[in-house]
Amino acid sequence: MITKLHITNFKSHKDTEISLNQLTVLTGINSSGKSSVIQALLLLRQSYLKNRLQDGLDLNKPLVSVGIAEAALYKYAKDPSISFCMKYDGDIIGFDKFLFSIPDNKFRDSFVPLSQYVNQDDDRDLRQLEQVSLFNEHFQYISAQRVGGISTMPKDSYAVNTLHQISSEYGKGELVGNFLFEYGKYNCPHNYINENETISLIEQVTYWERRISPNVTIDVLPTLDYQGFVINYGYDSYDTDLKSMMDLRAENIGYGVSYSLPVIVALLSAQKDDLIIIENPEAHLHPEGQLQLGFLICKVAQYGVQVIVETHSDHIINAVRESCKLFEKNNNNGIPSTNVSVLFFEKDSSFATTVKEISVDGNGMIDYQPKGFFDTFENSFYAITNQL
Repeated sequence: MITKLHITNFKSHKDTEISLNQLTVLTGINSSGKSSVIQALLLLRQSYLKNRLQDGLDLNKPLVSVGIAEAALYKYAKDPSISFCMKYDGDIIGFDKFLFSIPDNKFRDSFVPLSQYVNQDDDRDLRQLEQVSLFNEHFQYISAQRVGGISTMPKDSYAVNTLHQISSEYGKGELVGNFLFEYGKYNCPHNYINENETISLIEQVTYWERRISPNVTIDVLPTLDYQGFVINYGYDSYDTDLKSMMDLRAENIGYGVSYSLPVIVALLSAQKDDLIIIENPEAHLHPEGQLQLGFLICKVAQYGVQVIVETHSDHIINAVRESCKLFEKNNNNGIPSTNVSVLFFEKDSSFATTVKEISVDGNGMIDYQPKGFFDTFENSFYAITNQL
């Protein structure tokens, strides 16, 4: 597990060090540096997978595109260098530090050379990185720009069968149909419905989608030319005298069902010690659906998957708080507060990111509520009840 991440001179991160937990929730005002934390990790991964990390940082494709070196560098940096340092705990105990320096007249390049690499053995050998989930197949990234409302999905046998990925570019989740067709019939690494039973991936996916949209069904078939996959949705009838609705296209049902599908599949298919990064899991979901998805995120993290979530949803936050209290009362459910980190991002007067850690206790209570931390409902309620 990555336990700490230290970023200097990258975008809004002048000098930011954060602690990462089994479940880490990134929240705060817009454009305060949350996505840049995720981008830092993605840049390292994409450079490594392209066999370029030993030479430097590749700023564009296939996971994230920052543009040119000038866009990546903190605007008020005193020297043209960017550094990322990660500390680990578990099978690997130690750290990796990468220092990338922009040469003179190279600020418009899309590649930043590596000037120094240091690890716990004080060795430049990058081979140990393959043991870290960020750099191998035990990783999923589901972005805010994931696909939704689309029935026909592409096929990428190498990405799905060899790399075990749900996305091939930008975390879009566009391979979710291919992934479900390949692995849907097999048992999940863990049963998040009943731990005493074994159950297939597609059955668990359907169960959790029904927590969002009751009675929904999911079926995946190859296209007639076997070049892609079609995801058909349906709804089981509440009335035994009525036939169930079948073969509904994603374009003709609620957008949230298909939009949440890559998130749910990534969570349910993850094994212990995997790393999952999810942006805005709450998008297009009604409040109860957001809450249920938050509960699933907590269950997966407690199982042993490291989950990093960026969110603007108070319902996701409340699911985390409820799960902490549930664990305190019955440790077979929920997640202990010690396994949760909630980080609130802001910017200071120099437009640099600042981070406050909001502690959640065993009763689901937070230690304090900084201005802007999900206080809009209370502020509006006060205005309505006191000023009209």
